[in-house]
Amino acid sequence: MGVVTRAKRRRLEKEERLADRISSLPDGVLGDIVSLLPTKDGARTQVLSSRWRHLWRSAPLNLDFHGDPIGIHARDISSILSSHPGPCRRIAMPYGYLDYDYPTTATRYGWLRSPALDKLQELQFGNGPLLPWVVHRFSPTLCVARFSGCRIPDGNDASPLQLPFLKQLSLIDVGISESFLHALLTGCPVLESLMLLHSGFHRLQIVSSTLRSIGVVNSCYFRKQLVIKAAPCLERLLYFGGTEMNISVIYAPRLAILGKLFNGRPRLQFGAMVFQGSTVVRMSGAVVSGVKILALHDVQLCPDAVINLLQCFPHLQKLYIEVSEVSGEDWCTYRKLTSTLDTDVRKIVLRNYRGNRPHINLARFFVSNARVLELMRFEKEGTNITTKWIERQQRLLQIKKSASRGVQFDFVSPNILIGSFEDRRAEQVHDLSADPFDRFPD
Repeated sequence: MGVVTRAKRRRLEKEERLADRISSLPDGVLGDIVSLLPTKDGARTQVLSSRWRHLWRSAPLNLDFHGDPIGIHARDISSILSSHPGPCRRIAMPYGYLDYDYPTTATRYGWLRSPALDKLQELQFGNGPLLPWVVHRFSPTLCVARFSGCRIPDGNDASPLQLPFLKQLSLIDVGISESFLHALLTGCPVLESLMLLHSGFHRLQIVSSTLRSIGVVNSCYFRKQLVIKAAPCLERLLYFGGTEMNISVIYAPRLAILGKLFNGRPRLQFGAMVFQGSTVVRMSGAVVSGVKILALHDVQLCPDAVINLLQCFPHLQKLYIEVSEVSGEDWCTYRKLTSTLDTDVRKIVLRNYRGNRPHINLARFFVSNARVLELMRFEKEGTNITTKWIERQQRLLQIKKSASRGVQFDFVSPNILIGSFEDRRAEQVHDLSADPFDRFPD
């Protein structure tokens, strides 16, 4: 065996350092990486090398209790909180997971009192009463809050609620009074996105200079009323279905993303213009000029309905339609089309597309008249898409006679959705950088 010279040893050490570029990053950067990993994966980084051994205990904690292979069990959290000096960036106690290992309310309150959580930024709390002291406890640092399957009792300390740094708020199946909800929203001066799924309120009035996104579902037996009185920064208004709901938009000049409009739900009002789901009930001289992305869900369509919608939203750029039933009228020879479809629509997605005659008529309506169309996507019901079927559809759609030159036609299967209903809705509402209807088609 040859002798390893000092120069060769230094060269080998240098090559080893270059091969592991991640470990050469500063501790602060590595700590951020570790804190973003699931809890188990973050803890396992200690065995990588001596360079990584101290990072997990010095990095901000990311505690994700699920009781499944990707999370950690309740019995481990108390030990972690007592041994880790903090701070904790995120703690998640999800709604809906109950078995022998699920911690009691007293145990979870004990976790929330831990000094390691003093600078908590993200809180996910589910199952059981959420007492006001929890909100007060984290108000100096909390940026993201998600409360689910719990009850927020009224108390004398409801009015002074202040969450000065909260940007994302989700209330899922939460029992909360209207007075407390108003107090909570009033105390969030920088709130950007709000999700209300199945949470009880009869009438909610939104006045916010910072809100950019609102998502709602109503599952109560009574008709809820949401009034967006003054939201100058609101960009997206997302309705995910449920029972009947009245939504009135008084002032939201930046609203650009709207949906989903169902058959008959919600009742949506913009000034004097009224929609009952995807149907225009009352038109006025004004239009909803800012909306650029519109989604229709499980709708029954006829030429008049589509024309009226396009007249109300003249600056649409993307249109998503989940088709239920289509009128048997001859769409392509409909007499009112000449000027109506001279719009900015550049992308049209037809979901639940069956390739039958009514659906073909609907598609040809756009193929023949949309002059600046760039992409038309057909998401076929089922997964059996063959080259022969696509070629036949192209002939029947007469794509060579398209009113828009260079338009791309895609025939695809629907996306496979991963994650819970609540997680998908939360991403649609809170991810302000993405088109909410492109990524999550349901």
